[in-house]
Amino acid sequence: MSGPRGFLVPAGGGRPTRVPVPNTWFKAVGEDTDGAFALLEYQMTYDIPAHTHLREHENLYVLEGSVTMRIGDDEFSAGVGDFVFAPRGVPHAITATSDAPPRFLTVCSPSGFEHFMEDLMEALAAGHDRSSPEVAAVREKHGWIPG
Repeated sequence: MSGPRGFLVPAGGGRPTRVPVPNTWFKAVGEDTDGAFALLEYQMTYDIPAHTHLREHENLYVLEGSVTMRIGDDEFSAGVGDFVFAPRGVPHAITATSDAPPRFLTVCSPSGFEHFMEDLMEALAAGHDRSSPEVAAVREKHGWIPG
């Protein structure tokens, strides 16, 4: 049999990535799923500003806490057990609304978001701030548009 193999990711763990991504545990990456999706568990430590993914849909399932998610002109309040879909090409932003940091599962389909996060972490670790030309180049490479 060829193709993906089954695997287990223990609670609190994640698949290896090229560089560590803080507060993020990739449960499956494109290499695991033949590029179909990437699955990550994420604990929000800051609000995620408006941005648009040009390549992947983003699906969010809240595990702890609560968030407000603006998708295009719509705004959704999501708490534990709620699911929110943000289609590619539509601007969206996520704001924490709970006292404790929200934690959620995110499926990005197709995969590739994991490489955006790796490249972003490398640029930030090299001392570039989020408004630098180097970070802008990472965003452009991966089809991630701020605002």
